[in-house]
Amino acid sequence: MIALINLRKLTLFLFFFGIVPIQAEAGIWREILLENFELSNYNQENLRTKLEKGTKLPEITLSSNFTAPIPGSKQALVLRIPKDANFPFSLYFPKPIEVNAFIKEITIPIYSSQSNGNLTLIIGSQDAEVRQLNLTSLNYRGWKFITVSISKNFDQNDRVFLQKSSIRILGFFYLPYENNDPNQEVLIAIDDITAIVRDKYRPLRNKEILLED
Repeated sequence: MIALINLRKLTLFLFFFGIVPIQAEAGIWREILLENFELSNYNQENLRTKLEKGTKLPEITLSSNFTAPIPGSKQALVLRIPKDANFPFSLYFPKPIEVNAFIKEITIPIYSSQSNGNLTLIIGSQDAEVRQLNLTSLNYRGWKFITVSISKNFDQNDRVFLQKSSIRILGFFYLPYENNDPNQEVLIAIDDITAIVRDKYRPLRNKEILLED
């Protein structure tokens, strides 16, 4: 009974401040697929470095024989970094992944050959600011499911009436460990990228009108 009263108070509070939940809190979150590396082509043009021209870049392939242990995965992106190409580089998606929903978190299966490097996610905020969000140190061997919070790191609220803002997932940045074995070859693989999202709460013109999509 107390919980019900509190829920009613919260609803009234949101209503009078011009924000209405689209659904009750239970069941509003859903999982969506952002990239499965099966419908897009990836090649050397997706790799970039700020080092001098001619710097050797990793080998990039799409493999159906080396996927994460998840049902239905048919292909993963594989980066082979020879010892003479173990420099910082960025991997960009063919097109930025634009998400208009409110993102709670993103999960990415990542394979590491225990290189002790570091991998970050490149994200464009609704303010057109590009930031890097730390994903994981690569000091492990095998597949690991990496989950990173977006809701705690980015403001995703729509600030202008009827103008939807979005988060843009641009790619990854790899930073090698400076004390890596110079003879070590690095292997990284990335599989299905998913996100937990919900519809955004929407401001009202007045207290009697609920906006519909």
